[in-house]
Amino acid sequence: MSAYLMVSLHSQVLNNHPEHGVNKTLDPVVARFSQHQWWDFGHGWKNLLNNLCLVIQPFIFFNLLKPWLRVFPVLHLSIGFLTLIELMNRMRGALPIPYQSEDFLFSSA
Repeated sequence: MSAYLMVSLHSQVLNNHPEHGVNKTLDPVVARFSQHQWWDFGHGWKNLLNNLCLVIQPFIFFNLLKPWLRVFPVLHLSIGFLTLIELMNRMRGALPIPYQSEDFLFSSA
């Protein structure tokens, strides 16, 4: 359920619907995400999930390697990962703007 909500909230961000006028990609770094060789250009839920996985991969891989980097410190590798993670964090978040649509007016109560 959490993955479904995450992908649903990011759907406009990753599909970049210009007709909504809100989702224009102004950041050249974010515009380059789709140049990744595994980027999925489909518009379905599974396509969006695959693309979100690509965006969060640097953070996950760095955390998997972090214990080894404490044993064998490789400063350039750590700095490279942190730079890559910083670039991935430039993707606009998926928090909806409530005044755009009444679809987001819901209660979890």
